[in-house]
Amino acid sequence: MSILRRLLLSLTLAIGIILLGTLVLSINAARGYLSDQLQVQSTDAAVSLALSLSQPANNDPVTQELLVSALFDGGHFSLVRLADPQGAVMVERGAQPAASVPAWFQALAPLANRAASHAVSDGWRQIGEVTLVANDAYAWETLWASSLRMAALIMGAGVLWALFAFALVRWIEKRLLFQVSEQVRAIDSRASGEQAFARVAEFSGIVDALAQTRERVRATAEEQSSHIESLEVELNQDPVTGLANRKYFINEFRRALDEKPADSPALPAPLSSAGGHVLVFRQRDLTALNRHMPRQFIDQWLQSVCQRISALVTAQGLAQSLVARLNGSDFAVLLPHCAAPQAQVIADLVRAELRTLRIPVGEGGLCRWAMALADYAPGTQFNGVLARLDFGLTRAESAGDDHAVLVGPDNADPFSAAGQSAWMDALVTALDQQRFSLAFEPLHAVDGRLVRMEAMLMLHNDDAREPIPAMLFIPAAVRLNLSAECDLQAVRLALDWLAAQPGELAVRLSLPSLGKRSFLRQLELMLADRRAQVGRLYLEVDAHGLVDREGDVIALERIAAHFGAHVGLRRLAQQFGAMSRLHSLPLAYVKLGGGFVGGMSQSPGSRQLAGSVIDTARALNIDVYAEDVPDAATRDILASMGVEVMRGPGVTPPPAQE
Repeated sequence: MSILRRLLLSLTLAIGIILLGTLVLSINAARGYLSDQLQVQSTDAAVSLALSLSQPANNDPVTQELLVSALFDGGHFSLVRLADPQGAVMVERGAQPAASVPAWFQALAPLANRAASHAVSDGWRQIGEVTLVANDAYAWETLWASSLRMAALIMGAGVLWALFAFALVRWIEKRLLFQVSEQVRAIDSRASGEQAFARVAEFSGIVDALAQTRERVRATAEEQSSHIESLEVELNQDPVTGLANRKYFINEFRRALDEKPADSPALPAPLSSAGGHVLVFRQRDLTALNRHMPRQFIDQWLQSVCQRISALVTAQGLAQSLVARLNGSDFAVLLPHCAAPQAQVIADLVRAELRTLRIPVGEGGLCRWAMALADYAPGTQFNGVLARLDFGLTRAESAGDDHAVLVGPDNADPFSAAGQSAWMDALVTALDQQRFSLAFEPLHAVDGRLVRMEAMLMLHNDDAREPIPAMLFIPAAVRLNLSAECDLQAVRLALDWLAAQPGELAVRLSLPSLGKRSFLRQLELMLADRRAQVGRLYLEVDAHGLVDREGDVIALERIAAHFGAHVGLRRLAQQFGAMSRLHSLPLAYVKLGGGFVGGMSQSPGSRQLAGSVIDTARALNIDVYAEDVPDAATRDILASMGVEVMRGPGVTPPPAQE
């Protein structure tokens, strides 16, 4: 049987069954509805008539007959009967109205028109019973008219569907053979073959061709697919680390630069705008590592580092982020739609992770990383962003630490317009809602004794999963002229902590805040209001302040001394020019750290200079603390000089005695 006859036959049967079933269901539903309506009409009228006849004024036979006649004359009932309690008919009106509906239709779809009865009573005494049968002539006529309309509609739909099916079958008969034949002729040139088996006579000419080529094409397609996948891996993936390579990263970065704001994926505000950040980190000692260690070990170490960094970036929940290896020692992290606060948090997390993964290089200590962070916007020149990042890596390598260098559009300005806007929103919101907290770290002596707690101000922002430390947001606050407000929040939280906890607490203040008289006035008012806690409060500033802002630091010291607070200096090793000014104000302590302390065990000059600093501070009754102590040898040297408070990888103080 041909395909046309099969389709016509199946469509005819299916449509016929569907249309007939639809018609039967529709008529049956209408019949049931009308039967229910007739029953409801009879029941309601019987109740109403019984209530009327139960009234004392309507108990006489004349009134009862009038009420029955009035109800019957309305034409809605074919029988109205009033009988006494023994069943004898007292009043009866009835007729058999003829409906203009064929008898065969009435027999095919009968209506259930049952009589409804209700008792008539006079108080507690039953005086009769009314029986009503609704007039079903209107219902028959309604059902007949509705059935005719439904049958006409269904027949019309059936005719239209039959015409459409016939046209469709004719089109298939004319076109399908040609299309399948073309598919068979072109099957060798495509990567995959589509199975097409004919079960009708019209397709018998191509069944053999499809059967013969199907297996060969499948094998060829699988081989080509495997080859393509291997080429994609080779072209887009670094063979050592498994990260995306430079070519793939550049393509993705160019796509991000070409992205329009309207093309950005649906992201929560304020991340829905296009743009983002790029973080680049470089292993500065890779050449030395390859020279001193087996190549296989270095490859495994790099693979482990990249896996840890990839997992860290993925955990931040950024859509479309990408970690790639640009060359032997350079790696990059693409952070699309990432605002400045979150980007700097991620950069700091990467820095901390890289620090924990360092390995020794020769006999000169641990390997070093350099990091640079730059933002971009749609339409930014690709080469310009790479040039900024390269400039940032150069600055990071000469900075002496592993913090990420933030480079802006003109290299000198680390904050772009988009970055400033994001930081402004984050800082203003945090200040308005007091969304700050303190992160505490104990400061121990080498014998395990707790000297005091040290606190760092943390900013809570919706864009960042973790609180943002002050070292990341204070530079932005300084540029936006909000550092004083942030430092006041730190002092407020510190005083709140001292009110609830015993012991001493140190908080850091930024130097630009000291230059604002309003800050010093508000600080003075705050200390005056909390005199009970001020004696245990330590305010820590950078040693550069004694050289660049000596007057501001002296003003801070006067206010602190007046209320009983203390002032300390950090990073004295980075500004030895402050040594000549230590006598100008009574400091509680100074801190040495950084590369100065790190190289002390190998540099006699550093040891002599450290001894001079310690002697000078001791003569002025100033305590000396050491930070970034790298090893036990440096710890022993500092201990021999009288330094009792140290912190760093080389210091593991015993637990404090209770």
